[in-house]
Amino acid sequence: MKKEVICFDFDDVITNRSSFIRIASLVGKTTKKVKIGLRLLEDNENPKEFYKAIKDGVSLGKGVKYSNVQRIAYFIRLTKNAKKTLKKLKENGHKIVIISTNDVKLIKKFIKRKKIDKYIDHIYASRLGVRNGRLTGKIYGDVIKTEKLGALREIKNRYGKDPKDIVYVADGLTDLPIMKRVGKGILFCPNPIANAEVLVDRQLMQMKREGRLFLVEDKDLSKILEFVS
Repeated sequence: MKKEVICFDFDDVITNRSSFIRIASLVGKTTKKVKIGLRLLEDNENPKEFYKAIKDGVSLGKGVKYSNVQRIAYFIRLTKNAKKTLKKLKENGHKIVIISTNDVKLIKKFIKRKKIDKYIDHIYASRLGVRNGRLTGKIYGDVIKTEKLGALREIKNRYGKDPKDIVYVADGLTDLPIMKRVGKGILFCPNPIANAEVLVDRQLMQMKREGRLFLVEDKDLSKILEFVS
């Protein structure tokens, strides 16, 4: 069996809903929050605009207690059969990496609470700025600067694996650029916009014809196992 690095998006893949939306709910500036939410949806096709919207959204959280952000880990849940899937992949000798624009400490708290931290080899994520226990309104990390593509370099340096030995499991339009660079891409319950983009993108359609791009429509993470060697 070929040993691969299996990379997972966090929100709506490992978790059953977006923790970013829950973080946004901590901000009281409703009008600005709604506008940024619309931008996140509309600009999903443009990674640079998507990440700019994230930075703008984080800026609205300036002054919020970081402990409130950490408490979100108690309210988000694992996607169906996530633990079973991660355990199976680990038993088969694969490396497991989370790639996310979310806050790394929040992710660590969540996976420890759900007792899946022993299956995760590495987390490639952002970091919310905190000073005196409150958010500074800034967000840091190479995952923001490189729009997740920097994870490929990190994986090669850490595990000596080329992109062809990477499987990427994600759900959104902004994940498609990294899917074009890896050996296999698995779209996990993508929205109609992401599905439509695949149909008009020559490179993604070529991957599909070659048996390197797959679609899972059931919100059950164990469904990806049939596409991982």
